[in-house]
Amino acid sequence: MSYATAADLLARFAAEEIAQRVDRSTPRLVGPELLAAAVAGESLAAWSAAERAAVASAQALIAQALADADSTIDGYLATRYTVPMASPPAAVKRLACDMARYFLHDDQASETIQKRYDAALSFFRDVAAGKVSLGDPADTPAASGGNVEMTSAPAVWRRSASADFI
Repeated sequence: MSYATAADLLARFAAEEIAQRVDRSTPRLVGPELLAAAVAGESLAAWSAAERAAVASAQALIAQALADADSTIDGYLATRYTVPMASPPAAVKRLACDMARYFLHDDQASETIQKRYDAALSFFRDVAAGKVSLGDPADTPAASGGNVEMTSAPAVWRRSASADFI
């Protein structure tokens, strides 16, 4: 289960921005209308075969960015929660979108996008450290009793059993 979807990404950020980041062709074939229609699952019959192929590649890039965000988030959440979370809070969805946006911009991320990504990482570090709770106890792993017990085999050599050796 993904923490955010392509539709969430388009709803949070302008379809124009995302279309520019995911269309790597020259000239650009994927516009915001085409990308929005493809993400919504609408018919793409009105667009050319080249545009449909370009939007399929664009959707694959979006899916990869969302998967990268998910794996990064899971790396932090796994210390305190069962991952992937069955019902993540809205904050996780928002931060997953911020991270996916950063991954889509790659080395051309603006200062604002970089700051939002860094803030997301900081948030998840705080969750991992126990400074921030995501709430739902159903997503937390079962706590242990807190006691540690160590057992081992009986001693192989004892001074009392060595008789005349020492």
